[in-house]
Amino acid sequence: MKLFFSFLFSLSFVILSEVEGFSQQNFQPTVLPKDTFDYFEMSLEQLLTLKAHGVPSELEELINQLILAASKKPLTARESPGIVTLITDEEIRNSGARDLIDVLRLVPGIDFGVDVEGVVGLGTRGLWAHEGKMLVLLDGQEMNELLFATNQFGNHFPVDQIKKIEVMRGPGSAIYGGFAEYGVINIITKSAVDLPGISLTGTYGQMESATGRRNFNLSAGKIKKDFEFTIGAFVGSANRSDQNYSDLYGNSYNMTGNSQLNPTHINAGMAYKGFSARWILDLYQTTTRDSYDSIKTFAYPLDFKSHFFELKYAAVAGKKKKLTITPKLNIKSQTPWQTITNIDTLAENYNKAAQRFTGNITASYNLTRKINFIAGVEAYSEKAVDQSDSGKFYNGKKTVSYFNQAYFLQCLAKTRFVNFILGARYDIHSDYGSAFAPRIGLTKKINRFHFKLLYSNSFRAPSIENINLGHDSIKPEYTSVKEFEIGYQLTRKSLFTANVFDITTKNPIVYYFNDSLYTDNYKNYGEAGSTGMELEYRVRDKWGYLIANYSFYTVSQKKKIADYSVPGHFDMLLSFPSHKANVSAWFKAGKHFGISTTLSYIGARYGYSTIDSAENSVLEKFPSILLANFFINVGNFGVKGLTVGAGCYDILDSKYKFIQPYNGYHAPLPGPSREILVKIIYEVKSEKKQRR
Repeated sequence: MKLFFSFLFSLSFVILSEVEGFSQQNFQPTVLPKDTFDYFEMSLEQLLTLKAHGVPSELEELINQLILAASKKPLTARESPGIVTLITDEEIRNSGARDLIDVLRLVPGIDFGVDVEGVVGLGTRGLWAHEGKMLVLLDGQEMNELLFATNQFGNHFPVDQIKKIEVMRGPGSAIYGGFAEYGVINIITKSAVDLPGISLTGTYGQMESATGRRNFNLSAGKIKKDFEFTIGAFVGSANRSDQNYSDLYGNSYNMTGNSQLNPTHINAGMAYKGFSARWILDLYQTTTRDSYDSIKTFAYPLDFKSHFFELKYAAVAGKKKKLTITPKLNIKSQTPWQTITNIDTLAENYNKAAQRFTGNITASYNLTRKINFIAGVEAYSEKAVDQSDSGKFYNGKKTVSYFNQAYFLQCLAKTRFVNFILGARYDIHSDYGSAFAPRIGLTKKINRFHFKLLYSNSFRAPSIENINLGHDSIKPEYTSVKEFEIGYQLTRKSLFTANVFDITTKNPIVYYFNDSLYTDNYKNYGEAGSTGMELEYRVRDKWGYLIANYSFYTVSQKKKIADYSVPGHFDMLLSFPSHKANVSAWFKAGKHFGISTTLSYIGARYGYSTIDSAENSVLEKFPSILLANFFINVGNFGVKGLTVGAGCYDILDSKYKFIQPYNGYHAPLPGPSREILVKIIYEVKSEKKQRR
């Protein structure tokens, strides 16, 4: 690691010399399109060229937005050191998306599978990322729960509060640590500037034989001089499905009323000059009968309770404002996977709470206009408590506690030929020891062409239950990822990008069930990974936009873990299709009228659906399906500020099923049937906001 940091500093010195050399060579600045980022970064000569360049197209406004997820220094999408998909609030609203599953399914390589007890999680690039491999950030708060590091999807997060989502389909451990091994989903809600005052949204969905969802959202924001605040509240109820679920043993039940997805979510934030604070309450209750393998006699509740709190202050030092120091304090308190039935035959009680206190200080220094250094230190203390009557952790006590310290460094330098980014993060944990995640990236936008060449190491930090059920012998798993992207702006209104990737994970943390002791366990075992490609075409103009993408993965050249493999098909893994394609289009049919359609082609998949007489899981092929959705929006519907939307999800009634990505004896879980959706939005704009 010392060698890496020495190399980083040496290379930074060379880059500095090279860049300064350019500044002495009467360097002619590149003509840059108008965007929010370059106003601050451009020289006087570059700013003057804007007049000749003209007004940017709607596509250029989109692709020149700042991306925050891929580096600690925001960069535009084409220069950001990550393979990133940007999803805007406009795209979410136009599509009528019901929840984050609808939104993220349109991202290349992203798909979903079922874990246990009806919980649906994420997969990316063919790999199951549910347990601690994909970091979900909501306004900077780490949403992964602390016990298993999972996230739960399905009528959970409030899509009507979102300003934009950055989906980085590559490792982020060098920035974010051990929950960002395969990628980062950075959700940013609307600020006081974005909100028009007060926005109310009501959503109703009707499946074929049951209510799909009934949700209500409130968002409000206000600015007064240097002070601003926002608040969002989201409550609702939904059914995962109205179809029949059949377990591996052939028993079945109807999921109506037995697969509820009920969120209560409050997000409040304020800012005054450099100081900001945020509090998020996230109470998510589901009900389930499918449990782990065989179905139960009646549904029982499963609760995920979380509180997030953050204080942050960005202090700008010096007359030239080159140095920014940001201390930050985060508190996270959670009770995930809580099951209290007190009926032994129904489900075993699970009642554990976890808390984490995190302190972080980050310094950002602009050495020159083209060179930036960021360095920082982070430390957290976490504690878990078994709140059940008789439960204990592996240490024989009711509590466990851990301490972690981390140090990170990033250097970004822009030169005429290429932009360099080097970074690394070094974590030291009180139980499993150290973990080191370096990365290097080369990016550049040359007129209409851009490229990215990225190499990253990342790690997955064992969660509290990984350590507990791994009997204190579990270690971090390590992943190396190579990515190469090229893109070309065909016209000012259209952009094509293509990337290839190679992922290798060594000693992954694998769950297994000990049949003799009848216990859950984790161990580091084997090797996994995937290779593949992703293509995307975007066109955007005043008539609307169209986004088409395709993703492919194979594991034919990779080592595999038996429980995740598809017997007889050595190029695929359970649950996730090798081929996936999406089309999202919106047409502006009038001043206040828009028509949206989204299509998802999901190739053939494999999963275990029954067992044979010897109680071996039996593999089933699930044929390719097409999910087709349609939604229309009418703005100012009789009343100024009133928007009425209606549409249909899964028009073809394909009846998608969430397949378990490992051989865990959970049969495929039905998703919603065809759902008719109505969404009503009423926005009350303040006069002061309109003038702004």
